[in-house]
Amino acid sequence: MKTRQPSRRSNLRPVPAVSAPEEVDVTLLFCDVVRSTELTRRLGDRGAYGVIQEFHDLVLRAATPEGGHELELRGDGVLLAFEDSRHAVDCGVGIQRSLLGMPQDRRVSARIGIHTGSALRVATGYFGSNVILAARVAEEAAPGEILVSSAIVQKLSEHGLSVDAGHWVTLKGIPEACLVFSLPWRSKRESFEKPSAWSPAHEAMCLAFGSVRETGSESDAPSCMLGPRGQA
Repeated sequence: MKTRQPSRRSNLRPVPAVSAPEEVDVTLLFCDVVRSTELTRRLGDRGAYGVIQEFHDLVLRAATPEGGHELELRGDGVLLAFEDSRHAVDCGVGIQRSLLGMPQDRRVSARIGIHTGSALRVATGYFGSNVILAARVAEEAAPGEILVSSAIVQKLSEHGLSVDAGHWVTLKGIPEACLVFSLPWRSKRESFEKPSAWSPAHEAMCLAFGSVRETGSESDAPSCMLGPRGQA
């Protein structure tokens, strides 16, 4: 999956230029408006376009202080890249909280998916299976939800990332079941807090990175890995 050049109106840093494709670690955040068709029906094309522009501006304002790179603005969605996974999570939280501040008659709901892994950095952004996986995680998110992959939970476990117990999903085009987690964001202290010594989320994460189910087995489940075990 290839990404397009960022829009000219963005104040975010451009993706670093490369002379040839190179493999790098990157965290990707997909964010899109839920039920945008209903928005157009309710406000008309011009009114809905104005709301989507407000949404884009809001997302970019949330991403700028977190060092995000804008990769693509596509209709009702935005794709961002981050060098630091924690900054991506903070950006996602900032987006959802900022959306609550929109006027009631123009407020939209968004779903956010965040994933981290290796990808090819190319002239137009990033390319690879992990870009696709990040998009699929976002598609699984409910309106107003931030959904993160097990790779994010593993990478930020030492930072006390607060998530739910996780659940397995089948993502379009991904042959293995993937473990995803919902990230609470309404409280200022919910996203990052000191975790307990053991929790359902930690147990689920260990299942994700410590076992792969053989076909037909009921005890474990396959995980979406990022290459060799232990890498993120």
